[in-house]
Amino acid sequence: MVHALEIAHRLLKSDGYLIEIHPSSDPPPIVVRQVENEMLVGWLRETDDFIEYEQASRALEEAIHQGWFSLDEQGEFIFTTHASSLPELLEFLAAEWKDAVIPPEAISDIEAKYQDGSHEREIIITERILIARYSKLITTEVQ
Repeated sequence: MVHALEIAHRLLKSDGYLIEIHPSSDPPPIVVRQVENEMLVGWLRETDDFIEYEQASRALEEAIHQGWFSLDEQGEFIFTTHASSLPELLEFLAAEWKDAVIPPEAISDIEAKYQDGSHEREIIITERILIARYSKLITTEVQ
């Protein structure tokens, strides 16, 4: 990842910016919402335990240490996934988030919440996404 940032530094114009976005390494909560009642049923996991997000943060720290970029601004936003049923959520995760894992106890809790047949529910996963803007610094080592 550091190598990719070094290449980005070389490719950017002298007044260029790097915009970097990646999920935080915090496991996203899984909530079942019925009307105005929200019930936490567990935390989404990943097969690699979110390691690539921590690696991305460390690579950015190294790029700053190398003098390639300076942090201008940072923030975060929430990305929300909604599903009307467990099968719909599992289908979405299989297609779009292949290393996502819903723990068995969370699956059991979701199934239990849907037992009464009411369709006025949804499953919600909220991911905290980090975003930052970096300015390219001119260094003699990289050019």
